[in-house]
Amino acid sequence: MEKTWIEKAAEVVPSSRQIALNCMEFYGFVHFGLYTFDREHEFATGPEIFNPVNFDARQWVKAYKAAGMTGLLLTCKHHEGFCLWPSKYTEFSVKNSPWKDGKGDIVKEVSEACREEGLKFGVYLSPWDVHEETYGTPAYNDYFCNQLTELLTEYGDIFYVWFDNACGEGLNGRKQVYDFPRYIELIRKYQPNAVIFNDFGPDIRWCGNEAGKPRHS
Repeated sequence: MEKTWIEKAAEVVPSSRQIALNCMEFYGFVHFGLYTFDREHEFATGPEIFNPVNFDARQWVKAYKAAGMTGLLLTCKHHEGFCLWPSKYTEFSVKNSPWKDGKGDIVKEVSEACREEGLKFGVYLSPWDVHEETYGTPAYNDYFCNQLTELLTEYGDIFYVWFDNACGEGLNGRKQVYDFPRYIELIRKYQPNAVIFNDFGPDIRWCGNEAGKPRHS
């Protein structure tokens, strides 16, 4: 007799990564980028508007810690393609902003503040990129992997890597075929303890709606 979905679900065993994440219980996102300074034109502005003169990573992290959170995820690059770290692979980043005369690194400051305060640090890296000219071609997967490697190797331990599976059009009007197996392989290589979120896993997946309540089957 074929097993019911309840019987099948009862046989699913969590990985050590999933157990560790579950034990953290309470962690949160920081959404920060060009859209912070121009809420009406998320995709249409450039580095010249990014100048968070009052930015204080320690204030963020202390607020998270005071709330009882155990980790922080930072949107290092959202769909507009702007990088909060001085990536070697694009000019569309903080290195061409007026903030700290282009010498700043939001990712570095937040990751260091997390370590100082005892919080775990995670990264969000959007595969959809409306700015990068190679988006919609095989070359974009190389570009994305290069940026992912920067985040995985230059900012200490990463507890969580969050992928948004959104796949809109780029500058050339094309959509991208994401090489998620390659992305996942990089994470397992450089940050083997990090959990990975995507629409289909492998560690955490979207429940399929915006209500936060999954269906039963």
